[in-house]
Amino acid sequence: MGHQALQFFYQTCSAEDQAGQRSLETLLNCYCREVAGPAGQISIGPLFGQGDWPMALRAALGQSGGKAMHILLPHSGERLLVAVDQSSPTGNYRYRSPFYHKSPGRPWAPLDWRTLATLLLRDLAEQNDVAFNEELLEQIRDSVAVAGAILAVPQPAMPHDTLSAYLDSEQSLAFGHPFHPAPKSRQGFSAADLQRYAPELRASFPLHYFAVRREHWLQNSLLPESTDALLAAQAPAGLQADDDFALLPTHPWQARYLLSQPLVRTAIEQDRLRDLGLQGPAYFATSSIRTLFHPNNPYFYKCSLQVRITNCVRKNAVYELEGALQVTRIMQTVWPRLAAQFLTLRVLEEPAYASVQLGGNEDQADREAAEGFGLILRQGLDPADTATVTPLLAGSLFGNHTRGQARLIDIMDRLAQKQAAPREIVAEDWFSAYVEQLLPPVLHCFFDHGIVFEPHLQNVLLGLTEDWPSHIWLRDFEGVKLVTGRFNAVSLDTAEARVRQALFYSDDQGWNRIAYCLLVNNFCEAVAQLSVLHPSLEQRLWRIVGHQLRRYLAHHGNPNAARRINALLAGAPFPAKANLINRFYKRPDREATYLPLPSPLAYLGDI
Repeated sequence: MGHQALQFFYQTCSAEDQAGQRSLETLLNCYCREVAGPAGQISIGPLFGQGDWPMALRAALGQSGGKAMHILLPHSGERLLVAVDQSSPTGNYRYRSPFYHKSPGRPWAPLDWRTLATLLLRDLAEQNDVAFNEELLEQIRDSVAVAGAILAVPQPAMPHDTLSAYLDSEQSLAFGHPFHPAPKSRQGFSAADLQRYAPELRASFPLHYFAVRREHWLQNSLLPESTDALLAAQAPAGLQADDDFALLPTHPWQARYLLSQPLVRTAIEQDRLRDLGLQGPAYFATSSIRTLFHPNNPYFYKCSLQVRITNCVRKNAVYELEGALQVTRIMQTVWPRLAAQFLTLRVLEEPAYASVQLGGNEDQADREAAEGFGLILRQGLDPADTATVTPLLAGSLFGNHTRGQARLIDIMDRLAQKQAAPREIVAEDWFSAYVEQLLPPVLHCFFDHGIVFEPHLQNVLLGLTEDWPSHIWLRDFEGVKLVTGRFNAVSLDTAEARVRQALFYSDDQGWNRIAYCLLVNNFCEAVAQLSVLHPSLEQRLWRIVGHQLRRYLAHHGNPNAARRINALLAGAPFPAKANLINRFYKRPDREATYLPLPSPLAYLGDI
């Protein structure tokens, strides 16, 4: 299927078929990148000499001019077959036909996502001599069901006004991470919960408030106001804090979960907590599901949510609350220099938090209550910026499969018409402006300050001025780390040992995270999405990345930067996070492994 045929498929097939097709694609993406590619179990080429290959595949190749991808599963002897546009060093294949599989001694048969998931997980279990991972299979099932529910709802047109366009981008991620085995999984949500709380279904809802007796109130703030004052200022008119109680908003799903916990029920019976129920205006769920937005509130509320969303259960442990505050202290120290160097960079700080201390946080129930109520206040979008700049979630354009492609092409078409220039020329200039906004400040924070941001597609807001990239927002301090031995902006001696332990990475860990999020999760996907406009664009866009890396060295380079970046320019592999393998082994995100991904820069000669 070419680009237009692919768009037609996703517009005309049932939501269930679309969800199943995308699951096939993402599962194979993961397996090719993490297992089959490194093991040399993929062949891509013409169809000669293979008389038994399915006629539908032959027809697809004849129509699209693509190539056949053949994969061997070594332990089962199963063979997988699909037409792709061309070979891809980064694994960003465009699939052009139905998928097929062949068991030993049997004919080729159509392949659905259930069969593929079972085959891959069974083969991985045999390769690694471990039990079949039933939990991951269930996460894949859940992801397909969630995606089907989302895709059943038509995608609205992108609004024109700034804040509506921003919110639409947060709520538009119908497909999710293109290299994750279960990108839409959220275990803990029922079908009814999904309808109430899924951002992709345009969810909005009032917050559920609790009143916390002040001897059990946990808070910290770097702002002139205390956290309880900040929360009280945004509370509904009918709710008021007083000398005895502070107000604490929660996500309504989380409130239901908390009210089922014995320690919380006892605290309510003893009047240490009061359940005030749903109150006030509707807040909007953003792409992370648990971070909530209201245009009149100067802060986002990052709530705890006892739901496994892709890799992790999304709760705010006390050390994570304090860690966000420590990172904000650090950013406030280095920000004057960063702002002077990078005029269009914005960083959304997390300067306050709140939770409860129903006991001494010494036993499991106390810790779970503190985690369950944990709330982080994240700085909102500055009205001075949004008066002229439209912030869009990067993932809504680059990580959202056909829907992102369609919106990206709309932007390119408008610009091409304004400039009377070919779309591919506009795409080069546009991508260059995007890379120039994002790459230098992220690398500078790492190489000059020892600060590791995670600029993946859900942590980056791209600011457009008349459709051109003009600003960048970085967010989510949970993922921000500090490099051991190189970070020296402020002393962290007063922070608890658990907080310090969670904040620091080795230099190699930090580089792997930066390079993965920036080059693989972000730029690989941006290049893949833009390259649908013209076959030659992929190499031309990677030349832009190479040029911007050289330019960074010329303007900001130091010996550590020169060592890392010159290796990239010489063709060193990119570190790619192994999402399938990590979920297969049930590893926590901090212990995620990275695999060497062949660099697209290696094929460009002297860039």
